[in-house]
Amino acid sequence: MSIKNHFLKTSESQPIPLPDDSPNHAFQETPMATIAEALLTLATSRVICSELPGIYTHVRNLREAMGRADSLTQETLLVNLYASLHTAGSLYSPSERVLLSKRAGYSCHAGGLSPLIRAEPFITPDSVVVDLGAGNGLQGLLLQCLSPHRRTLQVELSSEMIRIGRLFQEALGISADRVEWIHDDLVNVSVEAADIVYLYRPARTSPDGRELYRTIARKLASVPKPLMVFSVADCLGQFLNEQFSLFFTDGHLTCFSKR
Repeated sequence: MSIKNHFLKTSESQPIPLPDDSPNHAFQETPMATIAEALLTLATSRVICSELPGIYTHVRNLREAMGRADSLTQETLLVNLYASLHTAGSLYSPSERVLLSKRAGYSCHAGGLSPLIRAEPFITPDSVVVDLGAGNGLQGLLLQCLSPHRRTLQVELSSEMIRIGRLFQEALGISADRVEWIHDDLVNVSVEAADIVYLYRPARTSPDGRELYRTIARKLASVPKPLMVFSVADCLGQFLNEQFSLFFTDGHLTCFSKR
């Protein structure tokens, strides 16, 4: 059984086959084929559709474009589907909202597909991946589909986004032992088990936000083993100490390694 089929089997959804025999199909190569199939599986799950009644419009547009539209149009429609799924559950309780404001936090930015493709080769079956500010966990779940690994820790302040993320996990057929959902403030969470840390600029660069970045940087520095950091829209790098070296940046994603 292929990796993607292993993670896409579910009684609640019907996987949508991609037209691999079409010369115009933009998603023939992995990892994009795996990402596309995972997103379509989520968007056609009965449970997910009941939570996001407008999601099938994106599915219809994408399916109609496959094999007919140019590859750029297909990719744009896939990103539209991804972004719609990524925002699902973006709500905070009053107490969560107060803490988000205290941390100068951002709410639910989509990290994009390219950071997933960049991170995937570094993940091994034994890896522990930590997403700080995971939202509904779509990024971490897609990384599990791309490169199945021991555990993903999804750290998120919004209980509603975690609820949606658990639905995503079930729809994708990812087993419970591979994903841990942590409903907490980032400053309270240990990252010592992490091999890879992923984050998308969790806070503004106000004094409160800078203090959060300092706290995260101290936590990362205390990890007693090699570590990789994939930081989208990076504000973290200036707070990392000399243990960390930059090994990639493209203006959107910035990657550090700690040896």
